[in-house]
Amino acid sequence: MNGTPRPEQAILLRNTMAFDRGHADEFKQAIHAAVRFAEQHAPQLMVQVFIDAEQALCYSFQLYADSDAILRHWEVSDPHIAAVMKHCVVKRMEVYGSPSDAVRSGILAAVGSDKVTFTPELVGYYRLG
Repeated sequence: MNGTPRPEQAILLRNTMAFDRGHADEFKQAIHAAVRFAEQHAPQLMVQVFIDAEQALCYSFQLYADSDAILRHWEVSDPHIAAVMKHCVVKRMEVYGSPSDAVRSGILAAVGSDKVTFTPELVGYYRLG
């Protein structure tokens, strides 16, 4: 992120993942490790994860200052992302904001165009810290 965060450049991701009930503990451990790593080393402004054990679904919300922050996250967090993905499949990804072509292409390649929606921002603000 260069300078002060600007809400009009922010990107919010909502990722819905289905996980294997037989490996729920390993999945949760991988999520915990990934979030701990991100908190210390990755550029997300916010990460929040919710688990619906009954439906074997996981919801992850991540807020980024801009597309460059997403690219940095992918670069530094790849081993943690891979560890989480060993135990789940992406059912749906919702992207709120206007990601760069590189981010858009990366998401589409990883998730598939049938599972992704992109919704541009209208107006907003955030208070963090």
